[in-house]
Amino acid sequence: MFESIFDILKEKGVTLEEGLSLEELQFIENLYKIKFPRSLESFLMLKLPVSHGFYNWRDMKKENVYYINKIINRPYEEISDKANEVYWNDKWGVEPEKDSYSYIVREKLKKAPKLVPIYAHRYMPIIPEINPPVLSIHGVDIIFYGIDLENYFDIEFGDKKQNSIQLENLPYIDFWSDIM
Repeated sequence: MFESIFDILKEKGVTLEEGLSLEELQFIENLYKIKFPRSLESFLMLKLPVSHGFYNWRDMKKENVYYINKIINRPYEEISDKANEVYWNDKWGVEPEKDSYSYIVREKLKKAPKLVPIYAHRYMPIIPEINPPVLSIHGVDIIFYGIDLENYFDIEFGDKKQNSIQLENLPYIDFWSDIM
């Protein structure tokens, strides 16, 4: 299913290890309190990219576990720290006064779907989709970076351009879609 993506990654010099076992996946999900979207789960069970920028989910050294936890939490911390810089979405109602603005954004952030890092600052939201879109999150700058996992890898490592994404075909993702 992902053979063309693995070929692209190999061409780019990405090291691919043996995929994760079901037991490893379950252990990782419990350790990090995440649930891999089905497409990412299938991908990681076939091959595990471990080159720079990717996350070595198999490495259970204390430093690596700390690092991955930090990456999982980074979008929440950055948005919380810069809540006053998040553009107010009209779907949220009337924009509040500045003194409560950051508080309301942080409250909405607490209810946002959790994110799973894929590569660098690219994440998949944990939503009830088999193959959810990929988000690029850098501070409060958030964009869709792929309609699904394969499309994302074609954009990040292949020939496709991010601006080729047809945004109208993407599912709504609570909070994350609102602040793009």
